[in-house]
Amino acid sequence: MAKTMDDPVPAGAAAGATRQTTPLPTGWPVATAAALAAVAVGIAMLAGGNVAALAGAEFRPLGAGLAALCIALVLSVPIGRALRSHARSAEAWGGGDYVAAREQAAHARHHAFTAMGISGFLLPVLAIATFLTINDAVVYKTFLRGDVILASLVDVTKAFGTNLSIAIAAQLLSMLFGLMLAIGRSLQGSSFTLVRGVCIFYVDIFRSLPAIVIIYLVCFGVPLMGIPVISGGQPMLYAIVALSLTYAAYNGEQFRAGLQGIHRSQISAAQSLGIPPGAVLRLIVLPQAMRRIAGPMLGNFIALQKDTALVNIVGIVDAFTQAKIYSANYYNLSSVTVVCILFIAVTIPQTRLVDYLVSRADSKEGR
Repeated sequence: MAKTMDDPVPAGAAAGATRQTTPLPTGWPVATAAALAAVAVGIAMLAGGNVAALAGAEFRPLGAGLAALCIALVLSVPIGRALRSHARSAEAWGGGDYVAAREQAAHARHHAFTAMGISGFLLPVLAIATFLTINDAVVYKTFLRGDVILASLVDVTKAFGTNLSIAIAAQLLSMLFGLMLAIGRSLQGSSFTLVRGVCIFYVDIFRSLPAIVIIYLVCFGVPLMGIPVISGGQPMLYAIVALSLTYAAYNGEQFRAGLQGIHRSQISAAQSLGIPPGAVLRLIVLPQAMRRIAGPMLGNFIALQKDTALVNIVGIVDAFTQAKIYSANYYNLSSVTVVCILFIAVTIPQTRLVDYLVSRADSKEGR
């Protein structure tokens, strides 16, 4: 009977052929890959059948069969190679060729993990397709109706400009105010104890309150006060102020982290050369701090952009408000999907940029 990879090393084998030379196990990776492939084929049958049924119930079997066949063909290549390498590894091990056995076992595991990776990609895609097309594609028709998307696309995109304008203006103001908070918290000496206390109190309060509450209080409260000039502003201006007050607390903490990351020796060296404190902060400390916090600061800006959707509660016609108008007219949520797509299209590139900036900063610091 042929020996398997789990059999003990034969007596008289080479001195180097110990238990440590046994190839890595290939049985469970191949079996797992095959099981995942079977699940993927099953879900593909459901998704394909649902899609084909949209054209007519009689097409369901055809769609299910074609989808299952396509997925099976895609996964059969790496699984077939894994099975072949697994068999060759067992054969080489039984013949005493331990080097070849280990090599083939490595190939088997590689192909098995490749099949797992493909299945890991296909499974969520097929699951989403099944979810969208289940029950006569009711989910698809509710959130992805083409005529509603096209009808609302122009108006929602124009209204999205309001979101971007609020986000940019609020970010600039919050960065300026946040820098002031960071400098205030960084002041040394007992003379500035009260200043530090005020800055800490502000940061703690505004980081504790939801942005929607601040927007509501500012946008409705300031006009109710009846103060000349201040109470006569536009809702969009109040929304910018509310978001600036909120995110100044977060940006201030980012600035403070950047300032504290600059070694004290640099400041002492600059002061010993007679450079004024303001110039030290402006020319030495801030440039280095800004480079270090560029990634986290952009992350705050991304969060601020998403929070601009909250301004609809005070009557500002942003993208979400415009989408709700179309949703009410068509009794369908596909216009809200347009809002989601716009936010995703703007946010994801910035998120990748944040990852790049953080990675570059870490590499420069040797981390």
